[in-house]
Amino acid sequence: MLIGIGEEEAERIASDLLIKCKNDALKLAFGIKIGRLKATLFGRKCKLLEANRVNIPRDLEFLGGFMGIEGRNAKAFPNSLTKGRQVASILLSIRLKGVYPMDYSSQGDLLWKAIQLRIEKALNILEELGLGDEYNLAEEAAVRSTKIWPLLAIMTSNDITEGYVHFLGPLYLDHIEYGRFVVRNYSLDEIDLEKLITLIEADVNAGLDIKSPLSEIDLDLGYFHFRMALDMPPASLGAADIRNLSSMSKLSLPRLISLETIGIYEAATILDRLNGSDPVLIFGKTGVGKTTLSNSILASLPRHLRIVSVEEVREIEDLTRYGMHHTPYEVTSSKSDFVRFLLHRNPDLVFLGEILGREHAEALDLTSFSGLRVLATTHAKDFSGLLLKWSSWGLTLPDKTLVIRMDYRKVIEIRYWVDGSWYDPPSPSIRWLNYVKELEGAETNEEVSKRVAGLPYQG
Repeated sequence: MLIGIGEEEAERIASDLLIKCKNDALKLAFGIKIGRLKATLFGRKCKLLEANRVNIPRDLEFLGGFMGIEGRNAKAFPNSLTKGRQVASILLSIRLKGVYPMDYSSQGDLLWKAIQLRIEKALNILEELGLGDEYNLAEEAAVRSTKIWPLLAIMTSNDITEGYVHFLGPLYLDHIEYGRFVVRNYSLDEIDLEKLITLIEADVNAGLDIKSPLSEIDLDLGYFHFRMALDMPPASLGAADIRNLSSMSKLSLPRLISLETIGIYEAATILDRLNGSDPVLIFGKTGVGKTTLSNSILASLPRHLRIVSVEEVREIEDLTRYGMHHTPYEVTSSKSDFVRFLLHRNPDLVFLGEILGREHAEALDLTSFSGLRVLATTHAKDFSGLLLKWSSWGLTLPDKTLVIRMDYRKVIEIRYWVDGSWYDPPSPSIRWLNYVKELEGAETNEEVSKRVAGLPYQG
């Protein structure tokens, strides 16, 4: 829960008002006078609440609230705090519980549609109270009334890519521009942990029990796509890792260039080598941005290419949303066998996701030897470690592989593997350098798609 900003006190006052004042509680929380307030003993117990407004910088906004950031530290606040309406927000959220859609396709769809319905109901209640347009408060109350408040709500902040939290610990967030910072006034308590467990247990493909204390689900909430991994006793006291996969759409290749994750020259080199059917392998430690870079490269490719992605767990976007020829597969069986199956489908480029073992590496070899363009990622500390990894599988990297090392969300070095040795990669052609420059300023993959559609054929 959110701590140190009066949330616990607001909940206590809201509960007390409900017990003493029942239907008048919400009006009193908004400072609306009741006719008999001064005349009865009941009235003496039901006092108007004073609204204490505060001014807090809004650095990042999320569903129902915002964060103020200072250096590597942040605090999260509900929207209602700035107007002194925390109690009113809590009481309004109680009025909204139990409102659900008749039709829904998934747990995430149920939650999202419920939030929209509850916002509408909240606005109607506020209008009856003569409060006019109070959308921010209505949204906050609607989100408060569901299990996504406050942790998953915070994760909807613009450009948040991942969040990490353990039981009774603070929340760590990775942000595209701010980097990693800690939300000091959030703590994963028993109530919030139980909310996460309920979300896991409600998923038909997941579950948590003493024999399976680790679980993972995908949750689509409107515009947001979360992948949440949750641990519980006896594996741990309780811990969650939440990835905001929807943030990838905002991390276009031009934006990564502007953030200095990769340079124009390096980006053009990757596109040029892929166009020439050289395998491209991106490596680095966990969380350095390998999949994000891969996604931005795929979204920047010419529209005529037929792309197939083969991942054990889907992480890249569905590129069909940008009008691309993309067929995504989730494959838990042999990737090599699946690649053989794909050869009959005549794809132009195969994204193999993460190379985890010998069988995956063989799939990379097979794809490359078949003359297909191939892009993949893997874990390794450095170039020598990468070669040792392949050697431990009794394999070598495919010849003419372009290898990109990433660290701290940045491309550190690019090398070219030829005849068993490392070389500097060939210089990118002027055509591909101009191609990348034409995309400059396209902040999202959707904007990139529109730019690429207007560029000359780049085969």
